[in-house]
Amino acid sequence: MARRPNSSIDVKSLTNQVRHASKRAGGSTKNNRDSAGRRLGAKKVGGEPVIPGNIIYRQRGTHFYPGENVGMGRDHTLYALESGWVQFYRDPAKDKKFWKRTYVGVTLHKDQLLPTPANEPRRRAFKLLDVGAYRRQLEQFRKGALENQIAMEKVVQF
Repeated sequence: MARRPNSSIDVKSLTNQVRHASKRAGGSTKNNRDSAGRRLGAKKVGGEPVIPGNIIYRQRGTHFYPGENVGMGRDHTLYALESGWVQFYRDPAKDKKFWKRTYVGVTLHKDQLLPTPANEPRRRAFKLLDVGAYRRQLEQFRKGALENQIAMEKVVQF
């Protein structure tokens, strides 16, 4: 027996069932960016030799404070002002407000201890000049100048 289509069902009312996503598509996230590290921290440690201009410590804010023969840059970077050896220390002579501060200093002699007591004279690094080499260079310059002058006189005479 052949089935006859039911004529009472309207063809227009038949629709396909379509399944939609219950969540919106995520795509790429917006939080997957990061900057490179700034390479902060100690560049020279206690007892290491430094020359003027060497960076001792890079920091954000003043974690360490500049002591003897140490300068502080605009971004709180500590750097050596004199040749010597690095030392980290606390200064008990400071008043109670600053007693917890850690200072970074450069000593001119390896066996020197920081902080220098207030009544002790300041030690200095004398940058000595080799006077003998300076005199030899000056004599050589004078001889060269004299030879040039004699040569010029000979040219003028002819």
